[in-house]
Amino acid sequence: MKELGLEIVHEPPRVLGELAAQGVPTCGVMAVADFFGLRDRYEPLGDLGIACEGPAHSVLLFTRAEIARLGNCRIGLTHESSTSVRLVRLILERKYGAEGIAFERGEAPGDEGRLLIGDAALRAACDGLDGFPFVYDLGEEWHGWQGLPFVFARWVVSKDVPEQDRRRILESLESSLDGWEARLPEITARRGPEFDLDEDGIRAYLETFRYRLGPLEAMGERTFESLLNDADGKES
Repeated sequence: MKELGLEIVHEPPRVLGELAAQGVPTCGVMAVADFFGLRDRYEPLGDLGIACEGPAHSVLLFTRAEIARLGNCRIGLTHESSTSVRLVRLILERKYGAEGIAFERGEAPGDEGRLLIGDAALRAACDGLDGFPFVYDLGEEWHGWQGLPFVFARWVVSKDVPEQDRRRILESLESSLDGWEARLPEITARRGPEFDLDEDGIRAYLETFRYRLGPLEAMGERTFESLLNDADGKES
């Protein structure tokens, strides 16, 4: 990407969504929960995104009690995500019928559950989270509920970007995606020791996800948006 002369912004998904609402990024990986409200400014960049059909391994809810018994409690939410925090609420309230749950950012001593994503989730999965013996993978929970892949994010681009620049960015991303396996040794050396993963473990984790989104992923994405709209309508 740097070879294209673009400035690279490194931020978690939630912050990127906030920047997108201000019209800052030209393109990027956008949490679908943010993209749903920004279609007037952004559109998908090709078919690229991040989805899984089953366990995601790095989007995890840690709880003190079994998930079906949660209610009238506080769930501490990661500050990094937009999509996962909406997903965990749907799963608890719509799939399991939980009531009286306060979903709040950050951690508190009285939490009955904590939602972690990304590196924090992978570390906690390796080491355990003290006081939270039950672990639920939100990708697996979604698939068991809806029988569809879950789309966490899409590559999107501003509608103001000229077609020529859009093609250059897309070609760069597709080239990177096509060659990721050749970079496995470098990725393993850089990130493997942190999670006690060898090259096979890194490969298995990266192959969890789908980076090209087809009709089945689109169906899962539409189902998620429909459930969110229904939930928002009931709250209003």
